Amino acid sequence: MGKKKVQLASLLFIVSLSLLVSACSNSKKDVSNISSEDKKNLKVIQMDGTFAVDVDDPKETVGDADYVFIGRVDEDVDTVYKNPVTIETRDGTKEVSTPYTNYKVTVLQNIKGDLVTDTSIPIRKAGGINEDGSSVVLYEDDALPEEGKSYVFLAYAQDDESLLVSGPNSNEYVEGIKQDVTSEKMEKGTASLNKEAVEVVSEYENAFENEIPTERNRSESEFDADQ
Repeated sequence: MGKKKVQLASLLFIVSLSLLVSACSNSKKDVSNISSEDKKNLKVIQMDGTFAVDVDDPKETVGDADYVFIGRVDEDVDTVYKNPVTIETRDGTKEVSTPYTNYKVTVLQNIKGDLVTDTSIPIRKAGGINEDGSSVVLYEDDALPEEGKSYVFLAYAQDDESLLVSGPNSNEYVEGIKQDVTSEKMEKGTASLNKEAVEVVSEYENAFENEIPTERNRSESEFDADQ
């Protein structure tokens, strides 16, 4: 992914060092049974870094992303840990890794790109519960998606054709989308979105119309409808 990938790798190293503050004296444990509600009550460790785009300007973030879509979270699948780094602590050496959370989501409306709709597909979110279960690791101005809720997702197609959602403001909650909403209802305007939802969707549609693209090597998702 060019510059974006290089920046992400450097940020993950910073995250690993940050984890030392809260996790150096704790051991790994099974975090699979921690509910979404419990996750919200955990302390947050912030991922810091610099980005190639202004993460507070949707025209730039949409221009940088490969796919922008409204998706309903069907399942919080699991958390995986990547980019292990061995560090020195007062108790000896310790390996810390960066969490990624796997989800299944149903695409309800494509804003940029053309992913398959009304089918549950996997995405991976940068961030999640750390390995000792004591905290959540996230970028500033970021949040973990919750099951049953819908979001505008900004996703990057990886070299293996998977989808990565990563960075501040990379998923924004869209309030008021009911569980029975389909892509057809969204397209026909019969989804009965509330005012807040309409404003969020309109913001990203306008951002796409006025996007500021970035030049980088791009991949395509295996769930692209054009494949």
